Amino acid sequence: MGSRLIGYGSYLPEKIFTNDDFTKILDTDNEWITSRTGMKVRHFAADNETVVDMATAAAMRAIENAKITADDIDLIIVSTVTAELDFPAVATQVAAKIGMTKNQPAFDVRGACTGYIYALHCAHAFFTAGMHNRILIIGAEKMTRLIDWADRNTAVLFGDGAGALIFEHSSSSYSGIIDTVVFSDGREFDMLHGTTDHKICMNGPETYKKAVTLMPEAAQYIIDHAGITAENIDWIIPHQANRRIIESGATRLGFPMEKIIITVDKHANTSGASGALALADGLDSGLIKPGQLILYPAFGSGLTWGAALIRV
Repeated sequence: MGSRLIGYGSYLPEKIFTNDDFTKILDTDNEWITSRTGMKVRHFAADNETVVDMATAAAMRAIENAKITADDIDLIIVSTVTAELDFPAVATQVAAKIGMTKNQPAFDVRGACTGYIYALHCAHAFFTAGMHNRILIIGAEKMTRLIDWADRNTAVLFGDGAGALIFEHSSSSYSGIIDTVVFSDGREFDMLHGTTDHKICMNGPETYKKAVTLMPEAAQYIIDHAGITAENIDWIIPHQANRRIIESGATRLGFPMEKIIITVDKHANTSGASGALALADGLDSGLIKPGQLILYPAFGSGLTWGAALIRV
């Protein structure tokens, strides 16, 4: 009991904030940001633009791409840590906005930058159990809600946006979501977390050390568990946290950079939306072709980390 990808969509806010824009408010410059992160521009949501708005826009584009209706979907999972409301779930609000009328279930997952992997993990289990036929998975974040504009070490890292994938039940276990693995270690909470006044608190050097170790480990676990080799994988779409982290991970896995999808330069770190946005970008650009095998590794607050193997 497997799945297949039938539609995708993405949304990026209109406002673009460049590295040079940061020089007007912080003691920094374009070279400092680019050399340390690989980031050049990012999209910022408007003040009145919510996570629900962005998630809905990405979902509608995925539905149109899949050539189905909202009522053809029987589960929505949203990965986000930046919802404006404590409740209800972003997913239930999206269900209403896209026009679902059949009272299908919808829920959020809070896995931070690993959130999309956690959402895929849930969907994979549901398909394997034969519980759902079509699942809409959305990653949506308004990271600008959490930015400390006085902290140049974190302020420059994040952007806003949303990406959505729709998977349909399939009798094949060699398409769609093929395999997933997720981990966590709550003992490392202090390394990266949100504060009670809704700001990002991060130990950058320690986070970097963990990310360059744990993302490749999760990726290798998936490769071994699936019984494949690195040569079988067409593309790696790592969580877009930092170009140096991506390059280090590729080196550890023995993957050439030519097989890595990178969007951190134009999206920055969009947390739980990162993977879906990067996949949509790869499909839109024509880099990723139907039938290709994609490896998603991610690492985030929690600590959480994991990986997913997908055939598009």
